[in-house]
Amino acid sequence: MFGYFKRSLDVAKETGAKILKADPLPWSKEQLLLSLNSQEDLKKWAIGCDKDIGGYSNASLELTPEGKVKFSGNISLELPKNNPRIEKSGYAAIKSKGRGSTLFGTPCWDTTLYRYLSIRAKGDNKKYLVNIQTDGPVISDLFQHRLFLRKPGEWETIMIPFTDFILTNHGVIQEPQIEMYRERVRTIGISLLMQPGPFCLELDWIKMINTDETIGDYDRIHFGR
Repeated sequence: MFGYFKRSLDVAKETGAKILKADPLPWSKEQLLLSLNSQEDLKKWAIGCDKDIGGYSNASLELTPEGKVKFSGNISLELPKNNPRIEKSGYAAIKSKGRGSTLFGTPCWDTTLYRYLSIRAKGDNKKYLVNIQTDGPVISDLFQHRLFLRKPGEWETIMIPFTDFILTNHGVIQEPQIEMYRERVRTIGISLLMQPGPFCLELDWIKMINTDETIGDYDRIHFGR
């Protein structure tokens, strides 16, 4: 109960600060969403794979000696023997945990003042997906985009325009597409599907970022850029 009221007080302070500092076009270069550098950071993430439903993949999330978070394991496409209804297997995923309910609802991130989601990562040759869950009416909806790693084995900073994410549900692209509810981003995650064999992805941080020429999507919408 104490945690519930503390979170409510924190949200009230954040909201009050935004009102007092209101600006028609506030701008900042970046804002940290999630750091992945400590055991405390690890507690903010949930991990899962098809082993949870009887499959044979495995996945772990651990802190490296260099102080980064490593998401690794092995993907198996073998179908669960005790559940004949499952026709496909082979996935692993991590997702940031929700920040807990408050008197003002569930705290979410407002991403509207930034153009890009940026991830500092070091990966392999696997094809990973970035998943964004918003506070929308369909809880299984995800906005997804490939995490394009161009230099496997090296640290890279990947920048993905928020407007490039595609609405999916259980891995299926939805029609019609709708705009992401960017004022209410609940969770951010990373997954990989149907790629047998070992995988390893190290993560440093996840941020919202502008370039010097962008103010969220304001300039794109109002000036056609």
